[in-house]
Amino acid sequence: MHVFPMRAFLVPLVLLICHLGEAKNIPSEDESSHLQTALHFDIKSELRDLRDMMVLQRAELSHTMTELRDTKTEVEGLKTEISVMESRLMSSERQLEAMKTENAVFVTPAVLSRVTSTESEVEKLQRENAERPKVAFSTSLGKTGHLGQFNTATTVVYKNIFTNTGGHYNQATGIFTAPVRGVYHFSFTIGDFLQSTVMGLSLFKNEQQIIHSGEVGDHQQFRYASNAVILQLEVGDVIFMQLPANYRIYDDSNHRNTFNGILLFPV
Repeated sequence: MHVFPMRAFLVPLVLLICHLGEAKNIPSEDESSHLQTALHFDIKSELRDLRDMMVLQRAELSHTMTELRDTKTEVEGLKTEISVMESRLMSSERQLEAMKTENAVFVTPAVLSRVTSTESEVEKLQRENAERPKVAFSTSLGKTGHLGQFNTATTVVYKNIFTNTGGHYNQATGIFTAPVRGVYHFSFTIGDFLQSTVMGLSLFKNEQQIIHSGEVGDHQQFRYASNAVILQLEVGDVIFMQLPANYRIYDDSNHRNTFNGILLFPV
């Protein structure tokens, strides 16, 4: 809202006084008539300006009052919403207290005892799992090209290590040594492009052949074979893969020949 300075109201009054003062010294009627006409025109002009300013002030005052009423309405609405939210919060707090009371009633000494016992069993299992040995390995040949044919059976050394948790697979010898008495799972895959050749591998436990997979033929295409076994091992037992005499396998960046093992559980 505009605030008009006081001089806007004093200007017409000053002009009037000045003109009246000058009118006392007017020597002739013509000059007096001319000055009165000019003075009358100035007063009318100032009055029009005052009227326009009053109209503008009334319009702005009306707009300001409207804004104040709207603001008051919004404030009242916010107060109502806050009151509703406070009521809901108080209701939620009462419900929470009621639930706490109900739960306190149902937590009997027997229930508390069972809870304590369950917590103890969970802690025991967590300790056993933390102490349980973690043993697993997964490998591939790690070379591109053929392995074999040799005149004698040869232990296969898998150079590429995907994982060797516990470090019980020897990357230099290709032999896995059991660190604990337990049940283990072993698997392997083999592949070769058969051209009147024989591919195959045998899995050994210590000096005993356990399983074998292979294929012979002139297929003129890539062939695969695989096998797996679950064994109970004693501490220090060894597992390795053996390439029989005159057999061959082939590997490349696709890791076609793999050897894997994992401890399922100790016994």
